[in-house]
Amino acid sequence: MLFRNAIYRVVITLFFCGLVSCSVEKNTSLSRNFHNLTSHYNIYYNGYESYSRGVEKGRMSIKNDYNRILDIFLYEDESVNSAVAGDMKRAIDKATKVITFHSITAKPKVKEGNQSAKDKAFFEKSEYNKWVDDCYMLMGKAYMYQGEFFLAAETFKHVLVTFPDEEIRFLAMTWLARAYIMIGEMREAERILMVLADESMFPEEYLEPYHTTRTQYHIKLEAYTAAAEHLEMALAQKGIEKDEKIRYSYILAQLYEETGQNNLALENYMRVTRYNPSYEMAFNAKVSMAEVYESGSTSSEDLKKLLTKMLRDSKNKEYKDQIYFALGNIAFEEGNKEQAIEYYQLSVSSSLQNQYQKGYSSLTLAEIYYKEPDYILSAAYYDSAVSFLNKDYPGYAGLTSLSASLNGLVYNVGLFELEDSVQILAGLPEEERLAIIDGIIEQVRQEEEEARLAEQQAMQDLAFNQSMLYDNKQTGGRAGEQQGGQWYFYNLNAKSFGQPEFRMKWGERNLEDNWRRKNKQSIAELTGGESVAGDSVNGGSGPAIFDNKSREYYLINIPLNDSAMEQSHLRLENALFNMGVIYKENLLDYHESINFFEELLTRYPDGRYPAPTMYSLHDLNNTIQKPETAAYYKARLLAKYPDSHYSKLLNNPNYIQELEEEEQKVVRVYEQVYEKYSRKDYTSVIVDADSAIERFEGDPLIPKFKYIKALSVGAFSGKEEMKEELDSLIAQHPSTEESIQAQEIIDYMYVAFPVIKEADQAREAEEIYTLFDPEQEHHFLIALHSGENVNQVSFDLLNYNLDHFNQYDLNIERVELTDSYNMLAVVTFTNSEGAMRYMQVIEENRDEILAGIPSSQYRMMIISLDNFDILSEQKVFNPYYLFYLNHYLNEE
Repeated sequence: MLFRNAIYRVVITLFFCGLVSCSVEKNTSLSRNFHNLTSHYNIYYNGYESYSRGVEKGRMSIKNDYNRILDIFLYEDESVNSAVAGDMKRAIDKATKVITFHSITAKPKVKEGNQSAKDKAFFEKSEYNKWVDDCYMLMGKAYMYQGEFFLAAETFKHVLVTFPDEEIRFLAMTWLARAYIMIGEMREAERILMVLADESMFPEEYLEPYHTTRTQYHIKLEAYTAAAEHLEMALAQKGIEKDEKIRYSYILAQLYEETGQNNLALENYMRVTRYNPSYEMAFNAKVSMAEVYESGSTSSEDLKKLLTKMLRDSKNKEYKDQIYFALGNIAFEEGNKEQAIEYYQLSVSSSLQNQYQKGYSSLTLAEIYYKEPDYILSAAYYDSAVSFLNKDYPGYAGLTSLSASLNGLVYNVGLFELEDSVQILAGLPEEERLAIIDGIIEQVRQEEEEARLAEQQAMQDLAFNQSMLYDNKQTGGRAGEQQGGQWYFYNLNAKSFGQPEFRMKWGERNLEDNWRRKNKQSIAELTGGESVAGDSVNGGSGPAIFDNKSREYYLINIPLNDSAMEQSHLRLENALFNMGVIYKENLLDYHESINFFEELLTRYPDGRYPAPTMYSLHDLNNTIQKPETAAYYKARLLAKYPDSHYSKLLNNPNYIQELEEEEQKVVRVYEQVYEKYSRKDYTSVIVDADSAIERFEGDPLIPKFKYIKALSVGAFSGKEEMKEELDSLIAQHPSTEESIQAQEIIDYMYVAFPVIKEADQAREAEEIYTLFDPEQEHHFLIALHSGENVNQVSFDLLNYNLDHFNQYDLNIERVELTDSYNMLAVVTFTNSEGAMRYMQVIEENRDEILAGIPSSQYRMMIISLDNFDILSEQKVFNPYYLFYLNHYLNEE
């Protein structure tokens, strides 16, 4: 009824406005009513409906990441920005239409006589259509949902400027703060929020958006306690939609979890489940309830029953990893570490798509094993955690570093155990050694057979299930009915049996030649006998790979001669030292470090590491408050290695400082040399640089001295001499920053001074090409610039040869080059003299063969057979041409 009356009023108003022409240029009561009604019911209403549809689409399309605190507002998610773009554009268009065609800024007629304060305020208004400010707000909010936060900010600013005294300014300020937060202007957002906090006239209806904005602000700053306080106040307001209440309650639970207030977190997660949320949110709330469970706070039995029930639900198949993790948390909180580890391992193994959960569960296991400590297992799980967690995970860099340290420890532990074991085997009589190896081989056979039988049973079960499933689909449940007239490879029933049977017999094989042979390498004799062709890697050229059920597989690693034993001891010594260092420097496990360093000194008292080992043992024993033992190793180090770097560290408290001062000397010298170079005192630079190169030999700054010397030589003596210095720098210090700069200068010189490049190519040619031999068979060459028609020249040359040299059986070949020339070769002449006479004839008749080609665009020469092979490999024309000019046109 009310809607019908509103329509009636609109129609009547439109009728009268049609009579009197309600223009926005006229500000009368009738025109204002007309434009207000038209704006509201005909335009703003449709725009707001489009905006509301967009918000609902945003709720449906948002991708919640429950591994972090959820976004307070939907528009924070980029997937929402794209999903709602169309609806928000329509809302913006409708708002723009109201502002463009129905905004009334003309002043009304002033009443005669005295005006009241109300009349004066009305006359001073800047806008007389009461829906224009709402349209600006609608436009700004739509921009926010599109992700156009700068445009939104400008729109809200316009509202503040245009309607400074209207109540809507408070809402505009709130949304402007939101826009600033999304832009990253946190100081501006804070300023606005503080102004609003002091407003005594702040409308109650805007308190919910205000407190949620404060919540977002504090979440961005990771001030979770303050965020939770404001979100509590937001939830206390009236009129909050159910979807928002569910989302805010979940976020509030997350905030309490972050601040360690697990009881409040549990309370809010339970509240979420009572609101009948989406399945995904309900599931995560239930799992999170278990994660924040604290022993003694409430009964865990109900939580465990709930999680166990969730495990049985087929809908939770892809969420089993989270459920197992939650069960692990409860078990760990109750002090049942073994059961907790079992659940965490199930979480890792059952994780299908959730990489974060797989990584987080692995990290949890890694930390448990690290504390035990079981560094080997901890290394494996840290490695998995680093692989599956994103790089933006808090503390990821530290995890990567720790994982690398543990992997280094695992490698050295394995190396130590291997070398220690093979040395023991090497010391046994051969008969006993072979008996041990045979026992290992038998164990390997048994394990492989057990694995094969298990796989066979699994394949048979799979084949049977697939067969029954296919039969039921084909026969409507009548098992055993034949599929007549079907070729084998189209018969899924037969294939379901054949594929598992193939795997049982052959295992997993790639489709390739010799697929039947699992090990395509032969076993070469240990005495160094030759492998049969094709039986080793790359066709017999590589080292033999042995079967793990052969004696040779194990014997090859046993050091049975003096040189092999020496190498084994070196590897074992390195492993012991590295383990001591890793325990000391990376894992801070000082007692384990002491054990391995002492083992190293016992086994290798005169090896490669006694001095650093004694120094480390002195330092470690001081750290664990054993001064007597520390003094023992100090005395031992000073007595045996008095001149070592480590002894000087112990004897001289200022030793490190003196070393640093010595290192600074070269820096100061370089600064002095550079200052002279800046003053263009090139002679002094050359002298001082040579002195520094000799004085500080091996220092990292030496390339800089050589580079600045080369530049000074160029300025003092010329570019050729500078290039020699740059060549020397590149040869002696490749891959340094200075050598790269030197090469850039040389490349520039080649372009700017071609004579330098030619000189280099001439020297290169003398090194590459063989000595001049006039009696060797020769070819005639003609090199044409790439812009010329080489095919036409080849055709003309062929015709000329047929007309004038047919009796010599000459052929024309194309020579591939990589520079800017195409080359033809006329082959073959008995010696250089015959090739030279032919070239003279071609030169004399070039107008017939090279018609229209300028002499600057081609080069003619001859070449010996040996040098022709080299040129064909080098594929660069100019170096050989310089060689030709030097040896054929300047014959001695």
